[in-house]
Amino acid sequence: MTTAPDVQYETRSVKTVRGMETRTRAKIENEGWEFVSQTQGTVRSELNFRRQKPKTPWKLIGIGGGVVALLIAVLLIINAIGGGGSGREGDESSPSPTPSQVAPSEASAPSAAPEPAAVITDTSVDELLERLNSAEMGGVKVGDQFRLNGELFMSDLWMTGASGDFFVMLKAQDGAQDLPVFVDESDTAGWQDGTKVEMVVEMVEATIDGETTDGWLRAKSATTSP
Repeated sequence: MTTAPDVQYETRSVKTVRGMETRTRAKIENEGWEFVSQTQGTVRSELNFRRQKPKTPWKLIGIGGGVVALLIAVLLIINAIGGGGSGREGDESSPSPTPSQVAPSEASAPSAAPEPAAVITDTSVDELLERLNSAEMGGVKVGDQFRLNGELFMSDLWMTGASGDFFVMLKAQDGAQDLPVFVDESDTAGWQDGTKVEMVVEMVEATIDGETTDGWLRAKSATTSP
C-alpha cells in the first residue's frame, strides 16, 4: 500500500469479537475508511483503517473572513447614522392573552398511546450469524429481537469483555464459527460446553475503547433445554 508524499491520512482502530471481522470491516468501509491491517487475538481482533484528510480551503476562508468584516463595518455605520430610537414603544404594555390563547392544562392533554409489543422473529444461530456478516447486516437494526435454539461451546473463552458485558458463545456452522451473546453472568450457573439453550436475543450497541458499534446481541431471556 503506497502513500503519496503530499497526502495526509487520519487513522482509526476498531476492536471486534472474533468472527465479526467481516461485518465490522464492511461497516467501516461503507463510512469511507480504507482497510489497512488486522491483528488477530484469541477473543478479539483489531482492525486498522485510514482515510485521506480533507485539504483546508484557505483561500475560501480568507474571502469569507473579508466579507464578514465588511458586513460588520456596514452595520456599524448604519447604527451610527440611525442613532438611538425612542423607547416609548417598548414601554407599552402587551395586551393580555385571550382565553383562546391560554395553553391547555395538562389534564386536557391527550394520553400517550401504549407502545406496541416487540416483534420476535424465529431464526437459527447459523441464519442470524450469516445476516449479521452480510452487507448492511441483512437489514437487522438495533432493537430487533430473535428467538433461537443453540448449543453452548468454548466455555474457556467466556468472560467479561472490554465493553463490560459478560458473554458466552453459541456454536455456529458445526463449530467452524461462533456467535457471541451478552448475558447476565448469574444466569450461566451450571452452563457448560454442550448445554442446549433457548434464547430471545436483541440487537444492541456496545462501546469498546470509546468506539460504539452495533451488531451485538444481548439475551433478554435464556432457558436450558434437554
